Amino acid sequence: MAAAAKSDRNRAIDFYRVVAMLFVAVGHWLALVAVTDGTTGEVIGGNAVEFVPGLGWISWVMQVMPLFFVVGGFSSAMSLDSHNRKGGNAPDWIAARLRRMLPPAVVLAATWLVIVALGYLAGQVTIVGLALQAGAVPLWFLANYTIDTALAPFVLPRFRKNPMLVGGALVSAFGFFELLRIADVPALPQVNWVLGWLIFQVMGMAWRDGMLPTGGTLLAAAGTMWAATLALVLSGGPWTVTMVNVAGIENSPTNPPTLSLMTFGAAYSLTAVAAAPKISAALAARPKTWAAVVGANTVAMSVYLWHMTAAVIVSAAMHFTIGLPTHIVGSLDWWLFKIPTILLSTLVLAPIVLAVSKVERNALLAPRRPWNGGLPSIFAVAIITSMALKLWSGGELVTAVPSLAVLVILGATVLAPTKVEPAAVETAA
Repeated sequence: MAAAAKSDRNRAIDFYRVVAMLFVAVGHWLALVAVTDGTTGEVIGGNAVEFVPGLGWISWVMQVMPLFFVVGGFSSAMSLDSHNRKGGNAPDWIAARLRRMLPPAVVLAATWLVIVALGYLAGQVTIVGLALQAGAVPLWFLANYTIDTALAPFVLPRFRKNPMLVGGALVSAFGFFELLRIADVPALPQVNWVLGWLIFQVMGMAWRDGMLPTGGTLLAAAGTMWAATLALVLSGGPWTVTMVNVAGIENSPTNPPTLSLMTFGAAYSLTAVAAAPKISAALAARPKTWAAVVGANTVAMSVYLWHMTAAVIVSAAMHFTIGLPTHIVGSLDWWLFKIPTILLSTLVLAPIVLAVSKVERNALLAPRRPWNGGLPSIFAVAIITSMALKLWSGGELVTAVPSLAVLVILGATVLAPTKVEPAAVETAA
């Protein structure tokens, strides 16, 4: 696959997917709180920013999801161009993308169904509930990405026809619903759950079509967005320093996306776009490094989906053997204890990825097959899938368990990829 890449391929896109995967895994492992109250013996779980709000600045390095959506928009535009040249239609493309993205999540869902059942039978419902919440942390991304992927075949041609109108309409609509959020209007601001991430996807489409500024203008745009983000979070307004969702936080930056997350994501992504030509050239000049990037991309979703489950396994093993630490969150002892726990999480994750990545590679290389239904039916599948992922990511057993079952059923039926022969590599290009 690495050798088959065209000379003009933007290799930075593949590199950024790998970097995002690593940043998300390490960031979640660093932020994970799994300790025992030294007085009551109660197990305490959560995100470190809940306990030490000052750690929110670290998220400015580790929050890579806006860039991930930008990369996704670039890839979707490239894939749609190839699909349309071959006379393909929108339902077939959406179905093919879902069948490539979701099988690893279906395996994870089936695994967690078994874990929940065993925990219930063992009388460990509370512990299983905490574990499920931690293991589901990465799922919100896939819920959003599923919807934006289903919209891509319709957004791309309209954006190309009139980029200023479409881009301006999306930004204006986002701003309107952001004002409603600030005014505490219920429910309606959740529309930005779709619009916010869709804007980043459209930014990726613009990158693919060469519509973004270049050179000094691009750097100036990135700098302006960094300055705007700083101004927003230091203004005393409803925008938090942290760029990741934290349980109990007022005005979550990601659920739905806020104005500060949008300016931050634009700054982060424009900076990455500016660096892309040099990164792409460096990878083209180093075939072994490029092959490593390509190889890492074939397991990226497996690492993303399973890294928190690996951390949960490590924490559970500690809890039932030597006991979880009683260190104060954010203390030097707590940070030092992260070193062995991250190493153990890596050791647990490696064989898991080795096993489940076969599903991801099969989905990646599987030949596409037509969607037997029409556009409404594939949209219905995308919406049901997204809702199931969203409810699962909420971590509540009463909603997560049925959602897990729905995903397993979909994965075994309409979203099951075609079996692939080892020689069928060309589809992945």
